[in-house]
Amino acid sequence: MLYMTREERLISLEKMVNTRDLGGYETQTGTYSKSHKYIRASSPTNATKSDIQKLKDYGVKVVIDLRSDFEKENQPNPFKDEEDIDYYEVNVFDSSLAVVVPEEVKQYKDLGGVYIYMIEAVKHKVKEVFDIFVKYPYDGIMFHCSAGKDRTGIISALLLDLIGCHEYDIVKDYSESYENNIEINEGLAQMLDNEEAKQYLKSSPRYMMEFLDYLREHYGSSKEYLLEIGMKIDEIEQIIENFSI
Repeated sequence: MLYMTREERLISLEKMVNTRDLGGYETQTGTYSKSHKYIRASSPTNATKSDIQKLKDYGVKVVIDLRSDFEKENQPNPFKDEEDIDYYEVNVFDSSLAVVVPEEVKQYKDLGGVYIYMIEAVKHKVKEVFDIFVKYPYDGIMFHCSAGKDRTGIISALLLDLIGCHEYDIVKDYSESYENNIEINEGLAQMLDNEEAKQYLKSSPRYMMEFLDYLREHYGSSKEYLLEIGMKIDEIEQIIENFSI
């Protein structure tokens, strides 16, 4: 199957909302993003045994936890000791105490600024994630943070842009998170220290459009960005080849 609807991308699990396949998006050249390859998700802390098995059956062989040490200590990852899963930890925000967003990004007026901060200030962490992608050209990879929206959302956007997906699909994919997270947003809000910070739970299309505008203006595309942060052209082409069909 090439094209997938929103409902087909959403993987229905008992205790893991906002878990979605990045497959089924049409590219500007007429190909499609491959399903069962990259899965974006929220925290699997409360995942049931059935959830874990369903993700394994779906093809997940690799799990990348993008959360901070603080988050992982308070909400342990059940995939860490799971058999048949290669597990990685990449603290994307580069702060061991980050909860939802680190202190240093709260100076930005909205999440668009946070995302720009992410691809500029922690380039080495973004590269670390994509290096793992290169290591597993054919296996299903699930990557996640707490809400599966911000850190997960930027990695997803870079992947979709890399294979030439339409910008409106990248924005739409991002904006689905808030609605998907309705049932966990209250718990996430309790992890934030003030009412103003609760804006970080939203996934307005404007935030992703701001990020993509910056990416275009300063790098041209995801491919040029990845080259800039130290990836080799053959590694990038390998990711493209194995994520498009």
